[in-house]
Amino acid sequence: MTIRILIVDDHPVVRRGIKSLLSNYAGFEVVGEAAAVDSARMMIEVLTPDVILLDIRLAKESGLELLSHINLTASKVLILTSFDDDEHIRAALQGGAHGYILKSVSDELLCGAIRTVYQGGQVLSPQITEQVLNLAAESDSANLDETTFSDEELRMIRLLIAGTSNDQMAAELYMSVASVKRKLRHIFDKLKVQNRAQAAAVIVQRNLI
Repeated sequence: MTIRILIVDDHPVVRRGIKSLLSNYAGFEVVGEAAAVDSARMMIEVLTPDVILLDIRLAKESGLELLSHINLTASKVLILTSFDDDEHIRAALQGGAHGYILKSVSDELLCGAIRTVYQGGQVLSPQITEQVLNLAAESDSANLDETTFSDEELRMIRLLIAGTSNDQMAAELYMSVASVKRKLRHIFDKLKVQNRAQAAAVIVQRNLI
């Protein structure tokens, strides 16, 4: 299975570098490149990539503007940036990004991150995990405990923390992928988060498992 990737970065050298890097690994195909929000939006609509590698700063624009225009079910968004400040991390995760990776990560970690988000998992750079946990500590979900969740939801939470994809979770729990997605959304609503990355941060911070 080949993962179709759109690279959104305003630096041609960076785009070429990422494309060259991915060409050395099986299972990846770069189907497009964009340097600005408008061109990226058009490419997303036409190409419907599996994974979008999105930088936060695109010249004078913010790559985060794209999040509201992306069907996050059809395309997974992996932030690939040099910004590691709380403001950008919070905005990206709240906007629905499936992962947040710094450009300083190794080639193997980047490829692994792409595969993880493609499979429905979440991923954070090791350097920013603690920051995400601290952001989760500011959440208004402080009163949550195990009694908030059913036994089935707690099992799903444990699988989520382990990085299990929706397909894998469905097989493990003997339910359809659609049911997994629906039940995860209910869990996210209880946690008051938008996606797996935010959920994992809150769960670990609150010692819910």
